[in-house]
Amino acid sequence: MWLESRTKRDSSFGEKMPTMTRQQVIDAIHDGRIAAVTIDTTVFDSKQKDFRRTDFRSISQIRTRNTPILITDVIASEMMAHLEVEAAETQRALKTALRSNNLRWFRQSPAGEHTALLIDKDPAEFAKSEFDEFVKAVGAEVIKVADTPDGLAELFRRYFAVQTPFAKKESRKQEFPDAAALLCLEEYAKAKGKLVVCVAQDKAWRDFAAKSDHLVTVFPLTEALGIYSEAFKDADAADKIVELWLDGNQKDFEAAVRDAIIERLTYVDYDVDADCSVEFEAEPMDAQFKEVLMGTLTSPVVLAADEHTVTFSIEVDIKADFEAHFNFSVWDSVDRESVGMGSDYVETTTDVPVHLTIVADRDVSNGIVSHEIEVSQKTFTVDFGYVDAFPAEEPDYD
Repeated sequence: MWLESRTKRDSSFGEKMPTMTRQQVIDAIHDGRIAAVTIDTTVFDSKQKDFRRTDFRSISQIRTRNTPILITDVIASEMMAHLEVEAAETQRALKTALRSNNLRWFRQSPAGEHTALLIDKDPAEFAKSEFDEFVKAVGAEVIKVADTPDGLAELFRRYFAVQTPFAKKESRKQEFPDAAALLCLEEYAKAKGKLVVCVAQDKAWRDFAAKSDHLVTVFPLTEALGIYSEAFKDADAADKIVELWLDGNQKDFEAAVRDAIIERLTYVDYDVDADCSVEFEAEPMDAQFKEVLMGTLTSPVVLAADEHTVTFSIEVDIKADFEAHFNFSVWDSVDRESVGMGSDYVETTTDVPVHLTIVADRDVSNGIVSHEIEVSQKTFTVDFGYVDAFPAEEPDYD
């Protein structure tokens, strides 16, 4: 079942339901008809493959509501593999950069430098340790697809019959991991006589769930967490915090938000977009915060809550000064190569969105008391508008 924004409520759980509304899922939570919640690799990828992210680990909120968090072993392996690849790539890039720097500066690497920079650490071991710590922190349970009754037979039956999640395409062999995971989860739900909520964006998962009366897909993770929080009436706490924030009298909290945003901008990690009459490559050089545009605040989505605190995500636009270094070139069709045409530093002031995850006290009788404010590391794009590769020189009157 795919979560759909409709108002009609199905009267019988046992009947086929190709879609479920948000309210129907909330009702299912109230009625104790949710056997477990699981995640697909797309959730991990959407969190920049970071098992330590606060908004990712907030999935633990679901377990505190007496709902198990399941991860099939094939999805666990996929997530670890994705992290391993990226970890290995950053190691290679760092090794190359250090080697080039040492050659250019006639420098010898000090003893222990590779160890200190984790260059010699095994990416696979790193990925495994990060996953294990995540599982421990959120209280998840890893289940084996090999334990699915008649799972292998059903897997190949669907493959040769070209039934969901297998599609009519040459690449359907790549869908075996998803198929194994989905069949395992469906059998788990059947055994419990309940639903399993699958937090997944992948089309194969959505198509499979649409034909199942035991699986329902939701995405993104914030939506699933928001549904659980709404079911347990935690959303009001975040709303009160945002209302006070908008009033403009929470100086300490506002300063903490600014500090978190400024720290994020110090990474100078953004993509550069621009219009230009010639080809160019651009490197971000600087980012300086100016202000939070309070009128752009979105509604908060509660990720987790307990007796004393509430964790919620929220987006807001900020205004900032940005600087990038542009290298211009044109294509020489004779020599068939790009010819450099100079470079320039370009500045712009523009608005960009930022995503915040905030942990604060529920009790706001004495103002907002925050414990953590995290700004998403997701890369954003800065539009520099039209950049003139050949600006007119100032006249010389001497």
